[in-house]
Amino acid sequence: MKQTGILKKAIQKLEKYKEEKHLVVGFDGFVDEIIHVVDQRKNSKEYKRIKDIKAFSERIASVAGLSANIELVPTQIKLGGNGPIMANALITQGQEVSYIGAIGKYFIHPVFRPFTESCRKVISLAEPGHTDALEFYDGKLMFGKIHTMFEVNIENLLKKTGEKELTEILGSTDMVAFTNWTMLENLNGIIDYFGKIMSAQKKKTSVFIDLADPKKRTTKDIEKILELISGYPCDTVLSMNMSESTIIGTVLGIKEPDVLPRAIQIREKMGVTGLVIHPVKGAAIAHEKESVWIDGPYTKKPVLSTGAGDNFNAGFCNAWLGGFSPGECIMTGVSTSGYYVRNAKSPTRTELLGFMEKWLAADCGSI
Repeated sequence: MKQTGILKKAIQKLEKYKEEKHLVVGFDGFVDEIIHVVDQRKNSKEYKRIKDIKAFSERIASVAGLSANIELVPTQIKLGGNGPIMANALITQGQEVSYIGAIGKYFIHPVFRPFTESCRKVISLAEPGHTDALEFYDGKLMFGKIHTMFEVNIENLLKKTGEKELTEILGSTDMVAFTNWTMLENLNGIIDYFGKIMSAQKKKTSVFIDLADPKKRTTKDIEKILELISGYPCDTVLSMNMSESTIIGTVLGIKEPDVLPRAIQIREKMGVTGLVIHPVKGAAIAHEKESVWIDGPYTKKPVLSTGAGDNFNAGFCNAWLGGFSPGECIMTGVSTSGYYVRNAKSPTRTELLGFMEKWLAADCGSI
């Protein structure tokens, strides 16, 4: 089907989609400090940004063996972490969320309070981490302080809830989203424990997993989580960006350079329900019913890119729970992230529909 046809069908389904689903999302939590890197300072109020990551790397390399003073300009402090950003975007699109993660050990950190007030239930296991997010026009560099994430484990979760309460929560859940495995050293234990509970329940619960950039984890670690996901007792969707798909593909012995064939091969190798790869300029999904690539509403100058992938995931899951086709799910995902990077906030369903209709009127061209 032509891309405009998929977009049109996604719009039609989103217009009729009124049902509220319940998701459990987790398990990280970060205070994000969004930062611009100064190339040239004009005056006290104006400066020229270093435009891309290559230029930034060249600036650093040019002073190797010497020293340098690089000016950073904080532009925003906001809730962060893959889990909170995705959960917040889902709530904004009209879904009900219970959040489990690291957003305050003794009390909820102030940056998360507006978000948690909109949640059905909140279970916090640790203090949030902190991320310095250096934003460039072609991407971002995330410098994370993650020492508190080690407290996110099944032992601490059971101390907070107990098996009975956790079973009740999962029994009323339509989807569980596991995010940021890379920075959560003990997430395997939670994934495994949840799987045992959900496999014994009558209610069919979907599972969505985004490992986040696993480059710093060992090959043995990656092999272990892929094995756990492959044997998971639920309909499971695994989502990753382009860089992550290269790492996962390498571990699995897959060297396919093209995105859609790579997605198909990874899905077949792992046996998951759906495999999503979302580069900056679009997204692909491999599914037994449909495998398709969608060109996204790309912009060369995003207002905010930190959280774009999490908003893609939220849009995808929103559509998945609404019974959209695989292609319509990634279409909703790229539209959600497209709105987010232009407006620096997650869209409501009404705002998302307006954005998608504008994109359709442009025949899926530049907007």
